[in-house]
Amino acid sequence: MHQRFIAPGAYVQGAGVLESAGEEFATLDADRAYVLGGETALSTVEDEVVTGLDAAETEVGAITSEVGMCTHAVIDEQTERVRKTDADLVVGVGGGVAMDVATAVAHRTDTLLAVVPTIASTDAPTSTVAVVYDEAGNFQEVLHRDRNPELVLVDTAVVADAPARFLAHGMGDAMATHFEAQAVAASGGKTDAGGRSAFAAVDIAERAYRRVEDHGPDALAAVERNAVTPAVERIVEANTLLSGLGFESAGTAGAHAVQTGLTNVGVREPHGLLVAFGTIVELLVQDRDPEVLEAALEVVFDVGLDVTLDEIGVTDDDLARVGELACEHGMGQEPVDPSPERVADAVRTADELVCRRRDRPRRND
Repeated sequence: MHQRFIAPGAYVQGAGVLESAGEEFATLDADRAYVLGGETALSTVEDEVVTGLDAAETEVGAITSEVGMCTHAVIDEQTERVRKTDADLVVGVGGGVAMDVATAVAHRTDTLLAVVPTIASTDAPTSTVAVVYDEAGNFQEVLHRDRNPELVLVDTAVVADAPARFLAHGMGDAMATHFEAQAVAASGGKTDAGGRSAFAAVDIAERAYRRVEDHGPDALAAVERNAVTPAVERIVEANTLLSGLGFESAGTAGAHAVQTGLTNVGVREPHGLLVAFGTIVELLVQDRDPEVLEAALEVVFDVGLDVTLDEIGVTDDDLARVGELACEHGMGQEPVDPSPERVADAVRTADELVCRRRDRPRRND
């Protein structure tokens, strides 16, 4: 198995970038666009997206704000609408759900794909990946488009206007990318890009984590006041581009496996929050050095991602099933061979560490 590194055609980020969206859309040379997203996201940037498409002389065939989940039924419905519209470009606007649906639909219809994230809560925008859930919110499968988005447009002024918790959730995804990349590289596992971990991707994944460690709290302080600072730009890039390139071409493992386990026992908390908790579990499963574990816990607390099992509604009786599900959905990418029991014990221990850490002073206290 060879290394494989994949990436979007273009990634454009900055405050006010949607004001020049026409120049970016024009590079795609599309005739007709189908725009999809959530109601909140489209209410925020629909005018700028439509203006940009008009400037690029790309007709807007249809706009839908009815995308609230990424299920097979939603993908089927949106695929049919794109075909009826005869669009050759799908534009996904919003958060992770909109990105996933747009990616799956663009693959089904063999159209171009542009994504316009309005929050930086996941690393989905740059990838080929669409995560599909059932109507109850349980994980079902991961679908892959045959190529990355042709264009990713991230207006950091829009991101900074969103609630700060979304940026924090993206940091949970970004920190997990580093430790999962290390795990997959050590185990020789296969990545979402379809090959062995690329050295560059592993390095990029580490940079994503270091950005969160160094700039996360400052970025959160800025977006609490709807401000765009260099720290915000660095964290948005870490959450979206660095983490996206890192997870796809370096691999996912234990942190996301735990998130899947928690989701499929009924937890409906944000992805990044669960992945951050899953990162602590992953480090315990690996029996990493105490200083590595402590540093990761410090980051989790610094950006407000600390959570306990009680707070997310998980009982001790659920943990055996969480361990089983995690081992079915990614723990095999770890450089150790954990049993469901070992994973369940690591979940218990992570919960205890969070509880104990709350009783200690924070770094800046």
